[in-house]
This record gives sequence, structure tokens and C-alpha cells, in this order.
Amino acid sequence: MDSDTFNILLSAALILLVIFIFIRIALRIRRGGGSLTTTMFASTYEFLNKDKREAVEEIVELNANKKMEEEKSDKPKDDL
Repeated sequence: MDSDTFNILLSAALILLVIFIFIRIALRIRRGGGSLTTTMFASTYEFLNKDKREAVEEIVELNANKKMEEEKSDKPKDDL
């Protein structure tokens, strides 16, 4: 096997490994209940009027309170 072929195969393997690692991280975040709603609201917050901002703040606070209650309770989280 010549040197150029080896370098190409090594580079391709490294690229595939990096892609695989990023996919695994993304799936783990989603499985763990990543706060996609909160992130979406935070990124569009400046475009909302006053009423919509108040609604978004209430939703985010409700989500935060649910997480705090889950963390404080000794009961295991129900997987539905």
C-alpha cells in the first residue's frame, strides 16, 4: 500500500470518527431531555412583542419548576 493511499484512508477514518462522535453527543443530549423549547424561545426573544414575551417567560419558568421538582423528589422519573 503506498503512502498516499494510506494517508487518504487515515484521513477518511478520522473524519468518520469525528462525525460519529458528534452524532452520539447530539443523540445523548436529545435523549436526556435537552431544552429545545427554551433555546428556541431564547433565540427569538427579541422579535416578540410584550404579551408574547410574558407568555414565553411563563412557559420557561414552568419548565424550570418541573425540573426542580423532579430533582428534589426521591421518586424515579416516569418514562412514558
